Amino acid sequence: MAFECKIDNDIALITFDDGKVNAVGFTLIEQLNHALDDAEKNARAVVIHGGEGKFCGGFDLSVMKADDKQKQHELVQAGAKLIIRLYSFPLPVVMAAEGHSIAMGAILLMAADLRIGKENDAKYGLNETAIGMVLPPFGMELAKTRLANTHQTEALLFSRIFDGEGAVKAGFLDAAVSQDKVLATAMQYAEQLKALPKHAFAAAKLQLRQDTLKRMQG
Repeated sequence: MAFECKIDNDIALITFDDGKVNAVGFTLIEQLNHALDDAEKNARAVVIHGGEGKFCGGFDLSVMKADDKQKQHELVQAGAKLIIRLYSFPLPVVMAAEGHSIAMGAILLMAADLRIGKENDAKYGLNETAIGMVLPPFGMELAKTRLANTHQTEALLFSRIFDGEGAVKAGFLDAAVSQDKVLATAMQYAEQLKALPKHAFAAAKLQLRQDTLKRMQG
């Protein structure tokens, strides 16, 4: 896993790329938390980028399909804590998703303040129902808040996977642009958002999201 956190001009650019689908495992969660620690101390906005042509394909299947149920539980719990942290993070968080964002990848998008994705052939969505799973509370409550009411049945019950434009309408993304513009667009938004007063932003975010955060922790 190639991982980098670079802080420049008050923006923390966090990039992760495993050369495959960027599966979320214990190492990536730990790296992201350390990077967020750094950003919280030294930046005014955060951009999270999944590398060229991808974003995140979900939890690490080598753990989720193994026989160790305790390890699976621990990974899901660690993922939940990361999502809750992102959704309540005191700085603006922008996601740059150049490609597929499925399951935990889509949940990461919903946890951010602003999401820039790829138009056309990228896939965004929650496939849990289709693979015989039910979203845990941290994912379900987040989806109920971030997804458009008109698309929740399709997204949460039917496991519909959306292209970039469809993901904007459904609520997984805020904008879909050509792949070569995803990161640049995310950085442009971060440049604007970093000007917001830190204390006011953090307090307003918690006030806006406190009820959802309580349900996510349930």
